[in-house]
Amino acid sequence: MENPRLPEIFDDVKLSVDPYMFLEPQRVLKKLKDMSVKEQVKDSTLVVRGPYKHIEDIYVNLSRLGRNKKTNGAHEARSSQYHHTSPRPKAARCTPAESAEIDAAVVHYIKEKHAAQLDQITRTGVDLQIGKKHVTFRPLNIEQRIVAQLARERFVTFYQKIATALQARTYYLNTTQRHSLLPMFPELLHSTAQGKHEITLTGNYLDLERFEQYLRSPPKTFPQKQTSHTDKVSRPITSPPALQNKPQDKDEICSICLEPLVNLQVKTLEKCKHTFCKDCLKEAFNIKPVCPMCGVIYGALKGTQPKGGKLQPTVTASHLPGYEKYGTIIIRYYIPSGIQGDEHPSPGEPYEGTSRIAYLPDSPEGRKVLKMLTQAFDQRLTFTIGRSSTTGKCNVVTWNDIHHKTSRDGGQTCYGYPDPDYLNRVQEELKAKGIY
Repeated sequence: MENPRLPEIFDDVKLSVDPYMFLEPQRVLKKLKDMSVKEQVKDSTLVVRGPYKHIEDIYVNLSRLGRNKKTNGAHEARSSQYHHTSPRPKAARCTPAESAEIDAAVVHYIKEKHAAQLDQITRTGVDLQIGKKHVTFRPLNIEQRIVAQLARERFVTFYQKIATALQARTYYLNTTQRHSLLPMFPELLHSTAQGKHEITLTGNYLDLERFEQYLRSPPKTFPQKQTSHTDKVSRPITSPPALQNKPQDKDEICSICLEPLVNLQVKTLEKCKHTFCKDCLKEAFNIKPVCPMCGVIYGALKGTQPKGGKLQPTVTASHLPGYEKYGTIIIRYYIPSGIQGDEHPSPGEPYEGTSRIAYLPDSPEGRKVLKMLTQAFDQRLTFTIGRSSTTGKCNVVTWNDIHHKTSRDGGQTCYGYPDPDYLNRVQEELKAKGIY
């Protein structure tokens, strides 16, 4: 059965061509005439308009023609090469570093729980000014504007990764529960709510799910360090005779339920050798297949990308800057609109889909990355539902934390090529998710 045709993402693309940049201008004029040139602008520059695929075919055909290296200064000033321009999307253009819209609650969480990562962004010669609704990036050296652009890119990626999975939930906890449970979840930010026993926890929804799992199955025993929260010496609530009068080593206690490990009911993970109760580990892996202590991945991660999407790669003969020996792999993503599920920020509410394009060199390493990106897409890791860092809209499909090149050129600050380290970086990002 033939796959349904994906909707045209760029339906009005403009290609500007200066025929005198070529050895045989008349041949170029004839080709463009045969390809339905719709208008002619000033001087000798011609403009072709149409759908992306049509314009790309023209681009590839003209790339095969001989170039005139003896162009005069006027031509070179006007255009050193024919180029693509498109009215959308905005991300395809290189814009100066500017303020990015933020949410105060998200930034407060980042400051409290991810201060080290935030500090790394400002170490690169950038003054990071965080306001109530915007964050501004200013280079300390005015001549190094690119540094601010790079810092903005890193911040937006980091911010979106945190914001898309961030939730706040309110619980009723007594004093014992607070002192015993909260230290086990240092990644959660807690604040006192209105009621005496109310507390609001903010963090990744997976961590909140783990916290609720503890509440549903409270441990019978707590290590001494968890219950001794005063200067007075206090004993655990209960403690088996075999464990009394000797220190409780961390290997003797399940770090999930805080119960003593029983030999016949434990499971030791193969890669990292950490040991847990079998039932506890099973419940933890149902949430996320990683070691609860060190984060080593076991099995295939599953993300929250909406179902029903399409990934369609094609190959063209045109090359990317830095990969002149190879063609170009064009990845077209399509995620339709729909209704959010239980794993999403607002279950039951509609979300807005998206269409995206990314580029890879058609080299051996580029083809390897394509296979890894395809696996990530199949595991629902490429996109998520959250708040757009560019438009500020909520309940929209956004990139997850796997970097893509969404422009052919412009370099790293414009999400394009050349970027000699990109293929290595994206492979490391994918390996961190268990994709090799």
